[in-house]
Amino acid sequence: SASATDARYCLGMLTAPEDADLMDASVWTKSPVPVMVSSPENKVWGPGHNSFTVDERGRDILVFHARDYEKITGDPLFDPNRHTRVQPIRYDAAGVPIFQPPLANGPVR
Repeated sequence: SASATDARYCLGMLTAPEDADLMDASVWTKSPVPVMVSSPENKVWGPGHNSFTVDERGRDILVFHARDYEKITGDPLFDPNRHTRVQPIRYDAAGVPIFQPPLANGPVR
C-alpha cells in the first residue's frame, strides 16, 4: 500500500496451494489486478484491510473498511473516517472468492 489511504487504496489477493508450506515465500501468487477497488457509483472509496467471517445465519461475509467520500482533507494517514463495512461474499466452483464492488451504505441483505 505504500501507506496510501486515498481512493486508490484497494484490495489485492495472495493465494497458495492448499498443501503448500506457507512459510515458503515462493509458493504464494499475487493477483495481477486488485480484487476490490473504489466504487464511485456506490460512493465507497479506498476499501482495505479485509477479513472473512460468518454471520448469524451461517453465511460468509467480507469485513473491510472504506470511506464514504473521495477527497481527503489534511493528512490521509490520520483521517479517522474509514468505517467498518460488511457485505456477503460468494465463491466460484473452485472455492475462489468472488469479490463484488463495495456496496452502497444501507442494510446488508
